[in-house]
Amino acid sequence: MKVALLGDTHGNEEWIRHALEEFATAGLDTIIQVGDLGVWPGPAAGKMWNKIDELLARNGQTMYVAPGNHEDYDRIDRLEARDDGWLRFRHHILLAPRGHRTELGGRTLVWLGGAASVDRGWRRYLESMTGQKTWWHQEEITAADVEAAAAGGHADIMVAHEAPHGVPSIERQIAGNPGGFAREDLMYAHYVRRAFTDAFEAVRPGLLLHGHYHLPVDELVEFDGFRTRVFGLSLDGDPLSLGVLDLDTLEPGFLGGEL
Repeated sequence: MKVALLGDTHGNEEWIRHALEEFATAGLDTIIQVGDLGVWPGPAAGKMWNKIDELLARNGQTMYVAPGNHEDYDRIDRLEARDDGWLRFRHHILLAPRGHRTELGGRTLVWLGGAASVDRGWRRYLESMTGQKTWWHQEEITAADVEAAAAGGHADIMVAHEAPHGVPSIERQIAGNPGGFAREDLMYAHYVRRAFTDAFEAVRPGLLLHGHYHLPVDELVEFDGFRTRVFGLSLDGDPLSLGVLDLDTLEPGFLGGEL
């Protein structure tokens, strides 16, 4: 069984439509999205997601999401869980609560969304000046989230927005791009990433799917006592944000070719 993989979309309707059509052409009707979907406040965003849901329905597709850090968590917190635990954002767009456990194609999956915004200070300032909210404290991965993800032990696949400490390509990007962010926000991001790493080390997945860094990643990484294939997807507008996963072999790849 093969499923589609989709990186950060940031509510980019044109790109989301392009991605869904590419997946439909490839015969992929199950889509795993790794966060920063674009759950924005306001009626315009709601209308956009209604149209995307209609396209998913026409294509016979369902999108499963591990929410990121740029999402309206006040809205997400109001969503009702289905009997199977999924939060219904739309009929064909389902959001995973943190630590959610599922099975797909004979594989076990654990879902752990959330991550830290390194521009948290700027987003807070913007809200104070304009009243426009673009940062939600619920983005943070908490000790309770770690406990929920770790409770079921090992899973074949971990679907997340964040990635753990110790992935060489991500560490190089962070070291080379300080970005002028406030020290307190960088420390906050480090703390949240450490919490995610604790959950990751408890789950010890064979494959990690993630977004967040706007960087395509495909590395086999040695951690403390285990090895994980880390597969990161890029962001909207980049072909390397579209991927496919063969669940029979647990082999991910980019839809348009190799990295």
